[in-house]
Amino acid sequence: MFDTILDNLNSIQNEMVAMFKQQYEWGWFGDKATANATLRGYVRSNALTAAGYKEITGEDYVEEANS
Repeated sequence: MFDTILDNLNSIQNEMVAMFKQQYEWGWFGDKATANATLRGYVRSNALTAAGYKEITGEDYVEEANS
């Protein structure tokens, strides 16, 4: 049962990364600095993983000192 739940959560995360990546590439989040700040906020709120951030932006997620 827990394996199924974990698989479902992983599937949802993969779908979110794909959706965010598409929106990022289309410029829907604004310029690069604004887009990256938005995605860092998603990581801080656990809506996106650090690995997902890297997949979308091509950059490592580094938590800002003032966040």
